[in-house]
Amino acid sequence: MIRSRHFRIGAILLAIIPMLLLDISEYYVAWQKEVREPIIDIVQIHTDISKAQKAGILDRVFERNQSLVQISAIKGGLSLLFLFIGVYLLMIFAKKEKPSFLNPALTIAGLIAVFMASKILIAMTVNTQAGANFITVDAGETSFKSIISKNFKGKVVYVDFWGTTCGPCLMEFDDFTHPVKEHYKNRSDLAYLYISGGNRYIWKKQIAKFRVTGFHLFLEEKEYNNLYRNAIGNDTAMVLMPHYLIINKQGEVDIPAAARPSDQKVLFAQLDNALNK
Repeated sequence: MIRSRHFRIGAILLAIIPMLLLDISEYYVAWQKEVREPIIDIVQIHTDISKAQKAGILDRVFERNQSLVQISAIKGGLSLLFLFIGVYLLMIFAKKEKPSFLNPALTIAGLIAVFMASKILIAMTVNTQAGANFITVDAGETSFKSIISKNFKGKVVYVDFWGTTCGPCLMEFDDFTHPVKEHYKNRSDLAYLYISGGNRYIWKKQIAKFRVTGFHLFLEEKEYNNLYRNAIGNDTAMVLMPHYLIINKQGEVDIPAAARPSDQKVLFAQLDNALNK
């Protein structure tokens, strides 16, 4: 074990840098999905929403853009500072102790592994949203009807197939999903099921970030694609996200291509029809 104070501090600073760089890469992905794509989405898809709604969305997008740029700059600056100080302290250590290369290198690599694993573990266990319920299915499960019957007997279910880095999916969460749930807050016979593929680490973070209450199911890519096609009843369909379905109280697919939360008037009519059957 290396007991030098210079080495310990320098090694810790260097081991923190990959975590900061991981955050910066996540911020870049977030910028693509939460700034660039929503602006494109407003122009190309959400042409029917009011000017006030568009203004509200754009205000949020520009505010998010500013915060992402600022925090990326701060963490980028910290990375450079930690790199400079860490290397300087290791140079002092090397000059005094004249160690072999292998032992310090392995120690620093071990610290990086521990820090990164801790970061991911915390994100997977601590980043949970109140009101979010996580369900699991047996490996290889491809029967959508079976999943519905086991978990939502006697309920209308609004199903959302989404992706962890799908800009339009996240935009629906951020701007339109909460008003729908508020409208139906007294309906105990309506449930929300969110089925996602992608990255499990990012999945948990997005659920907490966008405060997505309801039931959540994560699947690997192959299982996700198979379940998607089984749900819409087309084995050769292209997987598109977001995609919404409405399930009736008998567990049958009532509407295989339901309206988005942003298409509020149409969605309310579809849900009301299913609830009142």
